[in-house]
Amino acid sequence: MESFIPDLHQKLSKPSVILSASNPGFAAACERWTDIDRKTPAVIVQPANERDVAVLVREAHAAGIPFVPATGGHSQWSTVEDGMVIDMSRYKETIVHPDGHTVAVRGGVLMKELQLALSENGQFTTVANGNTVGVIPYTIGGGISSYTPLIGYACENILSARIVVADGDVVPASESTNPDLLWAIRGAGQFFGIVVELVLRTYSPSLMGPDGVRQIGTIFFPPERAFEVCQALRKIVSAHDHASSGHCMAMMDPSKGRVLMVAPQYFGTGPELQATFKPLTDMGPLEHAHLPSTFDKHSDHLDWMCPKGDFKRFSQTGLVSINPENFSKLVDLHRELLETLPGTERSVFTIEWHTPTASKGARETKTSFGLRGVDIWLNILTWYTDPNIHDQVLQFDRRASEIMRSDTKEEAYVAYTNTSRDDPIEYRYKDATAVKKLKELKKRWDPNGCFTQQLL
Repeated sequence: MESFIPDLHQKLSKPSVILSASNPGFAAACERWTDIDRKTPAVIVQPANERDVAVLVREAHAAGIPFVPATGGHSQWSTVEDGMVIDMSRYKETIVHPDGHTVAVRGGVLMKELQLALSENGQFTTVANGNTVGVIPYTIGGGISSYTPLIGYACENILSARIVVADGDVVPASESTNPDLLWAIRGAGQFFGIVVELVLRTYSPSLMGPDGVRQIGTIFFPPERAFEVCQALRKIVSAHDHASSGHCMAMMDPSKGRVLMVAPQYFGTGPELQATFKPLTDMGPLEHAHLPSTFDKHSDHLDWMCPKGDFKRFSQTGLVSINPENFSKLVDLHRELLETLPGTERSVFTIEWHTPTASKGARETKTSFGLRGVDIWLNILTWYTDPNIHDQVLQFDRRASEIMRSDTKEEAYVAYTNTSRDDPIEYRYKDATAVKKLKELKKRWDPNGCFTQQLL
């Protein structure tokens, strides 16, 4: 490493930045969304362009130096001990083509930056529920989105890509050039290289509703009413007479205490949202409200979840259905967590739903992701500041999955690729034929496991 770092200064472009422990900006650059398993690298390099990324991969691979890419810093895998972090925050570019309904995203563009660029051009696409999440890593790992009922997963909207592979080559991938690699990037790209560019489909906001906005609501209940609330929600979501997504959350509200919050995101008009979710508002909630939300402000209400630091874990588990009995037990488990382990009050246990996506448009795209038809998800956010309770909190996370999977056979277990690398591959990629193909492609493009040992 002593000779590696000085050599980089000669090989990278001048705008790039190299940070080691002695540099003032090093500590801040080490920060991540979670401090769980956060490691201290020997060097953090902030490339300024595609060529810089290629040089870094080639040189590190040749020297046997471990490295990881980092964009928004939300991934628990974007940290490495005594190796190199390739920090994409200095290399960002967004090019919108509204007439062609495409956007090119390069480097470390974050969700809020993409939302603003698209909104200025009268377009939208699939995005995550977090302004500081990196667009490219989110998309290549699948990309579950509030907009999935309308336009599918983010990976289904990838039209082409450019990826830096293990030898430092920049490889284009499209339907006409390296189509199998493009297929792999659509759902498993993180295991094949560093994707430095994606071209994505974009859409007119009029698809959301007549005013080009989505409607968002909040309906609060006491947690003791979890069973009946979940029953009513299941009936609404299963009606298949509208397009919506949303969350039913067991959480601690600063002013209300422990509550159950149903937060629908509805594609249509305000009166239509009110009519659709009337069975819930007729149940006498603590309070309820709704308002229109524009695409540029998609995740602003969730900024409280985005600060770096503390000990946070976010996992997503696919569910076969909304089960009121299981959900009631989940809400009880959330209460037990907060009562047993003080300091976990910001933890949130959630069911996320999407009404089914039409089997046309983006949904016709061939991907390696393989989780089409998974419309219900268990989202577990655990958040605490005391590292000494880590193992105890993790047990609550596992118990939550066990509760919500109690009506599911193991062969139907689903884990989301973007939040899990420990679950069996069969949980993350449900198609055995696709897994076989991914493993064959891994042997071709990354036989030595430069980009993790996954699929080898």
